[in-house]
Parts: sequence; C-alpha cells; structure tokens
Amino acid sequence: MFYAQRLSFLAWIKEWGGPWLACILTFGLLWMSHAPRQTPEAAYIFLLPVLIWFHFRPGYRKVLICLLLSGWAYQIAMVGWMRHVSFGGMCTATFLLSCYQAIWFLVARMLYPWFSRGGLKARVLVLVALSSLWVAVEWGRTLFTLGFPWCPLSVTQWERPVLLQASSYAGGWVVSFFLVFFNLCVGSYLHHLLIRRRKAEGFLNRSVCPELYLGILMLFLMVYPFFSRFNTPENFPEKTIRVGVCQPYLQDKWVEGRAIQHKETLRKQTQFLAHIKPDVILWPEASTPYPINLDRLWVEELAKETGIPILAGSVIREEEASYNTMTYIDPIDGMQPEWYAKQVLVPFGEYIPWPFSLLPGIKKMVGPVGSFSAGEHPLLFDIPIREGNHTSFVRAGFLICYEDIFPGLARRTQELDADLLVVSTNDAWFAEEGCAEQHAAHSVMRAVENRLPVIRCGNAGWSGWIDQQGRVRDVLKNEQGSIYFEGATVLEVQVPIRSFSSRYSMGDQFAYLCLGLFLAILLYYRLGVRKRHSVAKGS
Repeated sequence: MFYAQRLSFLAWIKEWGGPWLACILTFGLLWMSHAPRQTPEAAYIFLLPVLIWFHFRPGYRKVLICLLLSGWAYQIAMVGWMRHVSFGGMCTATFLLSCYQAIWFLVARMLYPWFSRGGLKARVLVLVALSSLWVAVEWGRTLFTLGFPWCPLSVTQWERPVLLQASSYAGGWVVSFFLVFFNLCVGSYLHHLLIRRRKAEGFLNRSVCPELYLGILMLFLMVYPFFSRFNTPENFPEKTIRVGVCQPYLQDKWVEGRAIQHKETLRKQTQFLAHIKPDVILWPEASTPYPINLDRLWVEELAKETGIPILAGSVIREEEASYNTMTYIDPIDGMQPEWYAKQVLVPFGEYIPWPFSLLPGIKKMVGPVGSFSAGEHPLLFDIPIREGNHTSFVRAGFLICYEDIFPGLARRTQELDADLLVVSTNDAWFAEEGCAEQHAAHSVMRAVENRLPVIRCGNAGWSGWIDQQGRVRDVLKNEQGSIYFEGATVLEVQVPIRSFSSRYSMGDQFAYLCLGLFLAILLYYRLGVRKRHSVAKGS
C-alpha cells in the first residue's frame, strides 16, 4: 500500500510538479519586480518559466487551472493589504485580476505551436501579438464599473526613469509592451539555442537569432529619449513653489471622540509649517473630521492666522449628496465656492455600483459618511507664489485617492494647461504593507506621461514630489528611513513654465493600436489554420 501511494505521489509530481513550479517562478519573479521590492530587473525575464513549460504543449485545462490559481495567489500577495478594509472584497478583486491575466496565458499557449513551427515571420508576428494583447488586457482593466488598473507591468520600472521617457509619447502602455516583448525575445533566443539551431540549415540560420537583436533594438529605442533629453536640455525656465505637506497619520478618523485630536494634529502641523513660510499648505484626502462646509470656521481661522492658503482634502456635504474633495481656503477670503470633487469613486467603499445596489442591506458596506457622489470634471486652482517683490501663479490640478492609477484622468487635467499635479490620498486604511509604495509608482508614470511634476500628500505616507522626468526628488521619511509616521515638511518643487505637452502624446491610442494589431494577427493566424486544414483534406 505504501509503495502504491509512493507511485501515486511520484505520478502526481510528474504530472503537476513542473507546471506548478513554472507558474510559481513566473509569478514570483513578477512579484519581486514590483514595489516595495527592489528588483525591477526581474520584469525582464519573468515570463521565461511559463514559456519553457508551454514548449511541452500542456493542455488548456491544466494551463487555466495552474495559472488562474497561482495568479490569484500572486494578486493576494500584491494587494493583500485590502483585507484591512474587506476580506471578501480582497478575495473577489484579486480573483478578477487573475482572470484578466489568465486570458493572456491561454492565448499564449494557443499561439505557441505557430511560434515554434513557423519561420521568422510567424515568430515575429507572435511576439507582436502577445505583447499587444498584454497591453490590451491592462487597458481593459481601466474600463467598466469594477475597473482596477492597479500595478500594470510598467510601474515595475518606477525607480528606473531611464526606461520611462517613451511614456510621454505613447503612455505607460509602451513600457508594458516593451517588457513583454523583451521577455518573448529572450524566450525565442533560448528556443533557438536549445531547439531551432539543431534543425536549421546553413551557418547563418544556426548562428543568428534575429529576435534577440529585435529585443536589443527596442531596448535602445526605449532608453534613447532619456539620454537625448539630457544631452539637449530643455530651455524652459522654471519657477519654484514651496509646498508645505502635512502627513498627520490620522487613524480611525470616524471613531467618536477623535475629532478634537485630529483637528489639533492638523493645527499643530500647519502652524509648524507656517514658520518655514511655504506658498501653500497641503492636507491629505478627507483629513477634516467633519464636512468642511459645515465646520469651516476653524480652518478659515487657521489660514488667516498663518497667512498661508490651505489646500484641504475634505468631505463636502450638500443636501443629500456628499463629495470627496480638494478645497481651497484663502487666508483673506476663506473657503472658496469652487472645489474639485473626486470623479472615480471606489466601488463598495464610496458607493455601491448598479446592479449590486439593488441588493437589500448592501449599502452598509460603504463608510460612515455613506455613499458619495462623483464629480463631473477636473478643476484647477491658481496658487500664488512670491517671487521677490511680485506674485505669480502656478496652476495645480488634482487627483484624489486612487485616481492617479487612471491615466486618462491625469491627461484630461493636464489638457487644461495645469503646471503640476497634486495627488491627495489616504492609504492608512491598508497598514504598512507596501500599498503606499505601489501607489506612488503610479504617480511616477503620470508625471512622465504628462511631463508635469507630481506632488503627493499621503495621510500615513508616501508624501513627496516627482519631477516631470519621473525622478523622485524628495520623500518625507523619519530618522529610521520609514515613510510611515506623523510628520510635516516643505517641498521646494521646480515647475517648468512651459514643458513638453502630452497633447502630442498617443495616450490611450497606443492601447487601441495594440488591440487592433492583436486582432489583425489573430485573424491572420486563424485564416492560416483553416487554409492548412483545407490543404490537408485536399491531399
């Protein structure tokens, strides 16, 4: 009996051990490439284990089971911090994200025979098709009510600005396309070394793998904009705005009795910053304990006392509607009548999407404020800055909470001629498990795409600023080097008076192009399969 069990276990290892190992290695490398880990180069080779497994022609059922479940585990490892808000929501969201990824792997398995048996033309078409499909899947995650484009492949390179500059022309999608294309080129080179050259005829066919040189060429095209800009500096003058950033680390904000404590924290940090005389003081998302328009006096008095305008992340309540806003408090005129309201709300956190809203009792899932209403358009504030004896203005656009993970929102704000972007957020819900660093990585992409500086103000961290080339210029840290603490600082942000405009960027059009390329190549492949079947039947 023991012998039979041993044979059964060995058979299971033979049947499933390799597939599980390949999937674990692929998603393990992908996990290592993302923040807060420090190994973004793992993104250049993460697909190789699964590509090697595909050489053995696994069945589609096995591909789906292994990659769906291991992808689910990977997503939980990435965004498991969501459990602090909703364990069920975390499980559901991570499973949906794994389903998106599984689409790509199933198509890759389908196209592998065409790649392995075809010539150079077929191989290149497969490389382009799969790279394009990866971009199309990531773009698809920005759509629909439950869209959640968290941590696309491009943000793995957030600390490698040398690779990001092409994003100002084609959006962050081009970085994802390159990384998948490079993975596939390296995979093709391995296939050439181990398989193809043994069967190839002629010295050149045995010695040269054109796909490897294609990958190297694309790497050169990706890094070229970085070096070309530095060799030919932009001749745009800059102005400096001094931004006081409050990181109050407010926790359990809605618990009764915390309002006075939170007001005092904000007051203390604002008064401290006022001594350093910034041009404006920035508070994080929903920092005021009550709707600011119903409890405005203390904020207006604070601005008047310091003589410095305050940009406050706050809730505004009007009749039956609540808005998650950024509000401008002028030291003379008080709270301004116009405010920016968050446009993309968090499903099940700030509102219940249809048709789920029809379920009885489900509205209890939203926070203590109740369901929010969404804003309809971006809004800019003109922030005065003192330059010697005269005053000029910097136009600031805003993104609240996780709005900076949606490229289109930042692009629409930039198109209003914003000089900089401000991200006001509250990641304190998710403890200290990497959410803040992952979130900051998206802000880096928005800075490069729009050629604008980005200032981030987080309730618990990451607070700092990023220049228009995606370089992290300053981050608020304590003596231990942690971003998670209560503190405040003044950031001196250099704002180009006129920089490269993303009006000349492809933006989402690159994603549309990728979707079209994939569908065209897939159609070409399917027609080729039918033609081969027809020829086989005729013979």
